[in-house]
Amino acid sequence: MPVDVRAYREGDEAAILDLFARAFPHATRTREHWEWKFTRNPYGNGRISLAFDDAARLVGQYAAYCVPFRIDDRDVIAHQVGDTMTDVSVRHIGRGPTSVFGQTALHFYKTFCEEKVVFNYGFNTGNVQKLSTRFLRSDRVEPVTYRIRDLKTLRPITRAERLARGYRLQLVREATSDFDALFERVAKHYRFLVRRDAKYVQWRHLDAPDRLSFTIAIRKLGRLVGWAAFRIRDGKLTWGDALFDPRYPAASEVLLRHVAPQYPVTAIEGWFPPRPAWFSSLLDAMHFEQSPEPQDLALMCVPFTMPDATERMRESLYYTMADSDLF
Repeated sequence: MPVDVRAYREGDEAAILDLFARAFPHATRTREHWEWKFTRNPYGNGRISLAFDDAARLVGQYAAYCVPFRIDDRDVIAHQVGDTMTDVSVRHIGRGPTSVFGQTALHFYKTFCEEKVVFNYGFNTGNVQKLSTRFLRSDRVEPVTYRIRDLKTLRPITRAERLARGYRLQLVREATSDFDALFERVAKHYRFLVRRDAKYVQWRHLDAPDRLSFTIAIRKLGRLVGWAAFRIRDGKLTWGDALFDPRYPAASEVLLRHVAPQYPVTAIEGWFPPRPAWFSSLLDAMHFEQSPEPQDLALMCVPFTMPDATERMRESLYYTMADSDLF
């Protein structure tokens, strides 16, 4: 099917939101959410390719938002691919690179990726994995590492116990400079991760318009030693993001023992790979069991200026659910 594929222009927003509603009738996407992700991202905006049919109706989109990474001592920008969609009326037309999805994706690669970005990544279901590996140069890095623990045996921690150990917790409303200091102090212990500094925490969690999650900081004798982001859904506490200082191994357990008992949930769930080993060991000690990811998601990567991105991810990438657009 011949389509006119071009980059996003200001004014396309209404057509994009209309296509989203047609493509995903079970979901919702507000104008405010779209702008937060694609036009108010402090790391880059407007990374969107759009396909129009011969009646000038939007029938396809391939999009990504920019995400900052720290890889050893190097700061880079990558694309987290999301909101890829086609109208149901064109999904049967063409195959692979000749389909509307394929044409739009290849335009995106040429316009926004080649010699411009280190890699694209995303977390995809089985059908998209097959299409991406066959036609879009994507590598399947690994299945998402899903972890869950039952709360029946989780003993709440009292305020007196916390204070006796020097820990204080705080609901975060603003990401201050101590979030920068924490990240710079601990990044080397994670090696390959999203740059979880103050700017990122503010944009990704605190400025997110849906207000579905909350972020808790933990301090030891006044010093920020970790933080975590959560949301409640389906009777579980979803642990969507985390950054901790390995020199304070009790901090994550203290935080969970404080937060989880305050909500009517039966379990804590999250995505945490076996990297870094020291944090994975802490999760094991806290009785988090590995289980198949409910949607059979896998981490996918398309390398661009970083040819060994897939191998480096398998070797040292730390990720959480908030590294996707599903949290």
